[in-house]
Amino acid sequence: MNRWLKRIGYFLFLLLWLMVMAFPTFAFFLATNGEVQFGSEPRSHLRFFMVQEEASGGVGMEWVRGARQVDNCTRTTIRYFLWEGSSAGQNVTFCQCYDPVSEAPLPTEESSCTP
Repeated sequence: MNRWLKRIGYFLFLLLWLMVMAFPTFAFFLATNGEVQFGSEPRSHLRFFMVQEEASGGVGMEWVRGARQVDNCTRTTIRYFLWEGSSAGQNVTFCQCYDPVSEAPLPTEESSCTP
């Protein structure tokens, strides 16, 4: 048992080391392109983007995923990690539903992620 714990520890350390080594590449692509997106589907992706406003600067993260227990709806979470300015009250989570036939977005009043 001790042998397996040691191997898992080595694996976790290696994974952490690879993440630390990949961070400068991620930061370079984010700074040069203004955004980095993982996933190509409009209803399921993770996107990092630069925030460059007069009063604030930092990085934003948008995570779009399917809503649980509700068909044709997505839940979007937007978080801000600012080094200049304040992100108090700026983080948001919302639901967007789509018409099952035409795939057109429904008005916000009709979008609910609760069954």
